[in-house]
Amino acid sequence: MIQKSPSNSIPQVSEMPLSRLRALLRDYTDLLGQQMYFWGRDVIHPRVNLLCANGFEKRKSEGLEGTSCYRKQLPGGGFVELHGACAGFYGPNEEEESNFLYIRNRKRCFIYSEDEPPAPGFYASDSLGNGPALDLYFASVRFLDWWLEYESWIAEKTASNWRDKNYEAFSSLPASRPSLPPREALVWLAQYRNDPTGITRVRERMRALRS
Repeated sequence: MIQKSPSNSIPQVSEMPLSRLRALLRDYTDLLGQQMYFWGRDVIHPRVNLLCANGFEKRKSEGLEGTSCYRKQLPGGGFVELHGACAGFYGPNEEEESNFLYIRNRKRCFIYSEDEPPAPGFYASDSLGNGPALDLYFASVRFLDWWLEYESWIAEKTASNWRDKNYEAFSSLPASRPSLPPREALVWLAQYRNDPTGITRVRERMRALRS
């Protein structure tokens, strides 16, 4: 299990230069785009739909025709919703917390101002915010808390090479831009979560892996 620290104990993140924080948010976004493909593979796992096995409810998409979305209520409040077009965390526990939305074809993360998820493919521009950067970071961490827990569950429930096979398949797609391999990605994400001030950029990690 990847260890996490509470959101309010993330060290000195508010003292980071905004340009540095924005750069880390771009790295996080790239890893999330890659992870979206992995969750799609979980749906068609040869043994069982892993999202459903994890407690997600399969729902008809209110937006794009012929698609499904998956929603899971979380014990601490709020819920995660995943769709091929977008993913997000909704329902803040505290008034100052923000909803989080990632839109796949835009390759961007947003602070989402509505209480209910958007219909996939249809996004009101006045509901999407990309700042302040610190607020977007903390919103991304709320989604990441679920993400890390889910990946720990995947490691327990699937073959040890399941994510590696997903990564190989993703890397073979003509238009894909693979980022860090799964294990290295989780290490980076845990540091982004717990100690972002000391983290190295993903591109630097990629160069180190190639050398």
